[in-house]
Amino acid sequence: MATTDDSDSHLGIGIRQPPVEETKFDRERVVFVKVPASMESTFESGPTKGTIALADIFAQDRNEVDDVQQFTWPVADGLMYAFRAYNSTVQSTTQKSVQPSGADGEPLPEPLQTVYETLSIELPDALKIRIGTLPLGLFGSSPALGTRLVMEDKNQKPAGREKVSEADANALFEDLAGEPFLYHVLYRQSSKLPESNEYQVTVRIFLFNPKYKISTESEYARCLRFGRECDPADSFADLGVSSSLAVIDDGYNVSWLDDDVVMPDRESGLPHFTAGQSLITGKKEFTKMQRGQYGASDLLEDRCAYTSLLAREVDLEHYVGLGTIDPGVDPWQKAPQAIGLDIDDIGADPEELLPEKMTIGVNEPIEDSEFDQALATANDGSKPHREAIKHVAIAFKSEGYDVRVVVQDTRSRPDLWVRRDDGEIFAVEVECQTRSKPASVYTNLIRQAVWGYKTISVIVAQKDDDGNTESLDTLGTWALKSLAVPMEHRDPTKTQLHNGTGTIVVDGKTMLLPEGVSESNWWVTCEAEFLLVHDGKILARGDATEPFEAFEFNLPRYYKEDDHYVVENKYGKTVQTYEDDSNIENTRVRPCHRPVDLSYLRFVEALYCYDPNTKELVQQEMTAQWDVEQASTRNEKSHQQAFEAFLVEHENDDPILERECRPFIKDWIAQLSTHDHPGNNIFGNYRKDYYPRKRISTKFGMEPSYPGVSFRYPRGLVSPDLPGLDTKPIFPDRWNIAAEDVLREPLIYGLDDRSEVKSKTADSLDTDI
Repeated sequence: MATTDDSDSHLGIGIRQPPVEETKFDRERVVFVKVPASMESTFESGPTKGTIALADIFAQDRNEVDDVQQFTWPVADGLMYAFRAYNSTVQSTTQKSVQPSGADGEPLPEPLQTVYETLSIELPDALKIRIGTLPLGLFGSSPALGTRLVMEDKNQKPAGREKVSEADANALFEDLAGEPFLYHVLYRQSSKLPESNEYQVTVRIFLFNPKYKISTESEYARCLRFGRECDPADSFADLGVSSSLAVIDDGYNVSWLDDDVVMPDRESGLPHFTAGQSLITGKKEFTKMQRGQYGASDLLEDRCAYTSLLAREVDLEHYVGLGTIDPGVDPWQKAPQAIGLDIDDIGADPEELLPEKMTIGVNEPIEDSEFDQALATANDGSKPHREAIKHVAIAFKSEGYDVRVVVQDTRSRPDLWVRRDDGEIFAVEVECQTRSKPASVYTNLIRQAVWGYKTISVIVAQKDDDGNTESLDTLGTWALKSLAVPMEHRDPTKTQLHNGTGTIVVDGKTMLLPEGVSESNWWVTCEAEFLLVHDGKILARGDATEPFEAFEFNLPRYYKEDDHYVVENKYGKTVQTYEDDSNIENTRVRPCHRPVDLSYLRFVEALYCYDPNTKELVQQEMTAQWDVEQASTRNEKSHQQAFEAFLVEHENDDPILERECRPFIKDWIAQLSTHDHPGNNIFGNYRKDYYPRKRISTKFGMEPSYPGVSFRYPRGLVSPDLPGLDTKPIFPDRWNIAAEDVLREPLIYGLDDRSEVKSKTADSLDTDI
């Protein structure tokens, strides 16, 4: 299993990588308990004992245990259990040498020691606990079928005991006694849960019997017509849950023209069988689970009511299920691609433990030269940027991704392409100097938004004037804030924007700021007008959808004439000449970043920060400070920030309708919250009157609205200098993937097709759409 910082990572790459120079560390060690079938009569209290063990692990004050994972699978004469506990800060960078565990009284690394001690105390003496590695590879490259328990309704409260008394892991073990299976449970205790002494429980069951495998579209069509032969979630039916397989099946129909053809519902968002087979069989979740990640795709998350269960401490026993079964046979003989190892094959006695070393997630060391770049063009960036790209590439490859560093040409392209083993492709943008050039981050994301492919942003930490590298936590907070609210400054009537790079040239003359003004201060109004302002004076203005050359400038400017440079005032009168343009004291006008959305969060699949000193790549949680447990507080604070950040007063009385701003605010809150989007009554009784809310008459009837209020700038502004259309993505040749199979429709609000941008793009650009 991969070492991770965040087991809830939906993207599947949450890593904290040790320095590249230290390419080896201990295999992860797990506590194993074998329950032979013959011990059933003496182990009736097993589930209760296991419940106490989990509760004690979470209650340890000396360890910040975030998650406990339980793996259970049958062997020839009983059940095998593996427990693993870990916290969010994996100390992998300190594991420079192997320490014998258990010998001479030396403890195991925490929090594994707590797991071992708790189980040793709470479980019967007749059970011998082992410690070893959990070789998930023994289960084969993929299951025949994989599913996860999901809630059928919208009630996230824990079910009562009367519902769970007969819906438990022991029932599953009995139902699957003769089957080769892997039962995986992730237990979490979080302050964000609705009530105290509650646990978030995620249950997965994988079957390995080849007879359940769906390999062809016709097989899946028969499955939809006649039902699946086995759905492990049936063992938990009394609990009011379904399986993720059932949720997926509900989104497909058999074609009425051909009984062997399967079609996804138009509104489901599900892919056709050829692209969605790994989703239909559960292979995608199995792959992520092997890496120690949460495992559910965003598509499946959206379709399920709740993808984890809530359980009170007293009900944990129904999921821990430390009971026994008598399979009667070795079930793994039915799955030739996998074997169920016995305890003697898995781990040695603690005092004899000397785990093997392994490389950082790959089968062989990574040569640094593999991702070295030749400096081909200016687009390749600085040496620190190229070094960061190199080490980020190593980090992604160590997690099993196929990585390709882009050789830059004269166009702007992503820094990396990475492909997950399920075929999902991401562009990776490695951003340096982001504090001083945040608009560069947005520009790269706009290019992805135009072409509709998925993007991972990696922000590289910089050094201050004293040579200290900035904190990754601080950098991550800044990056998230900048993506969520991409505005330099806000006041009640207008919005200041970040500056881009380059200069503004009109009719061959470069615009200059007035003497003594060192920075371009661009603002945008709710009427989509750009204003260059200094000391209350408007220096330039123009429509947000027009080129800068068409703006009205009340500024000096300069141009080259023969062998010298001429500076004119705003009326065209020459005021100075220079032999060299470097002698011109006036600051050149930088263009502002033209935003295409009020938030760039939805353009980003995952956000990472990278420390060039430690070669550490850390995924950042994309959650807001207001994402707290108390629902009323979360509701109030999130809407307060949304109203203040995105709505602005304007002079006329044209109202902004609630149906225009509500979907955006609702989605924005959902992107920054672990509690999903707000309910339909999102304003509730706790909402303050940030702006007076009235009901006005429209052609749709009386509608809620906000008179005298609009968005800070119109959403989906499409300017003629919108980047991206001249840089159609080119995927690595060895992947043999057509761009049409990856690219989606533009993500930019209000932009239905790229041709709408093409018509406003300079004719000289090679749009190649």
